[in-house]
Amino acid sequence: MGNVVVVTGAAGSIGRRVVDDVASDRLVRRVVAVDRAGMASSTPGSTHRAEVRSVPFALDDPRLAGAVAGATEVILVSAASGPELDGTGGAEVDLDGVSALLGVLGDVDTLEHMVVVSSGLVYGSSPDNPLPLTERVRARPDPEVPAAVAKAELEHRVRRWAVQHQVPCTVLRPSVVVAPENARWLGRSPWSSAGLQVAGAEPPVQFLHVDDLVTAVAAVRRSRPDAVVNVAPDGWITADERRALKGPAARVRLPRAVAVGVARLGRGLRVDWGDPSAVIASAAPWVLANDRLKATGWRPTHTSEEAFVVVDPGGPWSRLTPRDRQTLALGSLGVAVATALGVVLAVVQRLRRAGRR
Repeated sequence: MGNVVVVTGAAGSIGRRVVDDVASDRLVRRVVAVDRAGMASSTPGSTHRAEVRSVPFALDDPRLAGAVAGATEVILVSAASGPELDGTGGAEVDLDGVSALLGVLGDVDTLEHMVVVSSGLVYGSSPDNPLPLTERVRARPDPEVPAAVAKAELEHRVRRWAVQHQVPCTVLRPSVVVAPENARWLGRSPWSSAGLQVAGAEPPVQFLHVDDLVTAVAAVRRSRPDAVVNVAPDGWITADERRALKGPAARVRLPRAVAVGVARLGRGLRVDWGDPSAVIASAAPWVLANDRLKATGWRPTHTSEEAFVVVDPGGPWSRLTPRDRQTLALGSLGVAVATALGVVLAVVQRLRRAGRR
């Protein structure tokens, strides 16, 4: 017969990749791609590829009951009202829609496993976060980061439902997810050491390539852990390394309260001064341990540095290797310092000459 896999948020950047990966699974007969935007359906080809049935419904659409009947797996890639890619919960989470979907799934007696793509931000944006954060750390989302609060509530609702219905549930908590589609966002965000930032805060960060998130979904589909599982590359990037990789960039560093206030003002005026949530979250150490996921056999194919370079929207700069970028960035810094010292010396000499006259 084969498995029937339901994927929500199927038309999004992550969702499209997950649908494509699941459809290539020989154990899958049909993929039900749920997304209000809709996507192209397909029929099985000569080589194995499951049928993809597009369901252009919202999560609370009553017609969804018929579409998910007989499902063996559900993958909640996105429970949002808009597009989402960066892993930080950039869109509003449709919690009412999730509750409606869970109500429908309560009548599906064939369900064997659920996967929920959440966010590492549920651990909170505290300056005393351990390095790295393991799944044993209690979730304590920052109330000033609404998407993190919503993601934590999403986890709570789905896991409670899963326990009640005795369905194994894997909650994936990725670090900052990057891909070519969100290069513009990343290039201007404080995560990449650009734009509006909190003064004095220089924590490390991890960038997870979107392809590694997709393979993480595949890994937990096979192993089906009934647990929270972090998704992150090995290691992390320090603030100095980010600046070296980023190269010359406009940066504004302000006290935390001022930076957040300016970001909120900019959002209200629709000026690109930075997202308040990103300003807050990026000011804290927020890197994840990946040991539990690697125990399933998963391995990242990109380091944080590689993922960052892949999506950095620079011109010739973006085509350089991380090592070359760092060399040039440090060289540019040396030139800038030397130039500044030269200007100071020139001014001093002029003042001395003026004093002799």
